[in-house]
Amino acid sequence: MSLTKPTVDESFRVLHKKAHEFISDQHEVLTEEYQFGDFEHYSVDPDTNILRFFKNENLVLAVSYQIVGHIDDSTKEWHWYWSSDQIDEQALEELEVIKNYGDVFNFGLLTQAQWPAVEADAWAVTAIAAYLRGGKGIFKIQSDQSPCFIYFKEILNS
Repeated sequence: MSLTKPTVDESFRVLHKKAHEFISDQHEVLTEEYQFGDFEHYSVDPDTNILRFFKNENLVLAVSYQIVGHIDDSTKEWHWYWSSDQIDEQALEELEVIKNYGDVFNFGLLTQAQWPAVEADAWAVTAIAAYLRGGKGIFKIQSDQSPCFIYFKEILNS
């Protein structure tokens, strides 16, 4: 079965532009307040959905995160996390807001569970997800399989 990529119209481009500007602003805050771009490594706790960034073995930033989706390395297809059979109820509620938004405005990239994608597509829909959920940033983490695209839900540093 061959999937087709949903079409993108001008209203989706406007949404993406707003999301990109929002995320750029969020990353600016992270850089200024937490030296986000300066970390040396990070650790992921998938049980608590907490991501920690370190420099010189010191914690620089800790955030809670929400997985948005991933690109399958073998098929080169985007997979929304809301379509996963492993998703918990809280994550599904978080992501259904994005899917419902896509339903209302007929944005297939937000409502089709999987579609052919390149990394730029994954970043775009992750930025939109963060924008719609008031995320504090976006990032790509390495999971057991393909890299996952996430948004930061909350900054945990005190």
